[in-house]
Amino acid sequence: MQRKPLLFPDALKSVWAVLRKDALSELRSKYAFSTLAVFALTCLSAISMSIAGGDLTPLVQSVLLWVILFFSAMAGLGRVFVQEQDAGTLLMLKVYAPPQAVYFGKVIFNVLVLLCLSLLVLLLFIMFFGMAVTDWVVLIGALWLGSAGLSVVATMTAAMAAQVQGRSTLFTILTFPIILPEFLTAIETTRGILAGETVAASQFLFLGGYTLVALIVGSILFDYLWVE
Repeated sequence: MQRKPLLFPDALKSVWAVLRKDALSELRSKYAFSTLAVFALTCLSAISMSIAGGDLTPLVQSVLLWVILFFSAMAGLGRVFVQEQDAGTLLMLKVYAPPQAVYFGKVIFNVLVLLCLSLLVLLLFIMFFGMAVTDWVVLIGALWLGSAGLSVVATMTAAMAAQVQGRSTLFTILTFPIILPEFLTAIETTRGILAGETVAASQFLFLGGYTLVALIVGSILFDYLWVE
């Protein structure tokens, strides 16, 4: 039987079903977002107490912001497929849901979780460090583009590491080199915004383009990963 493309209504319904299942599971357990939020809050509190009210340069603020988001993502997003094994629903998904529906449902769920966390971290940064923001729209745009890219890559690497022993370590090892170009661009873009500089449009294009390429590559790879 020929598989329907993702744009067909049945496939879109399958994507929505996977996303809805993950969202309801998260609302009941609150595992992913709670883990990410607690990790971010702990890091920010420790840094704030260490510097004792000292000023941070825009570069240091930008690096800290993205390092906290990265390791928060590593602490929570990697369970997106592991939780299916733990709950015994992995086989059901393989039988009843098209691979692409599972992939895009998981990607959207991870993106939404990290977008919410990025706003929370930004608000905490302002509270703890008095971070001055002159252009909120541009900053939130850069934050969300970088977070979306991190979520897409994390979903792909979580699928790769799900069946392997020591998957938590492997998940981080796989994710970091793949996300590094976008990670560095997000840091530089955020630094420029915090410093009040005019950020080149090419930096935003790179963030969006890298996310799109990662999404397409992950979609192609996921068919093979899911069958195996």
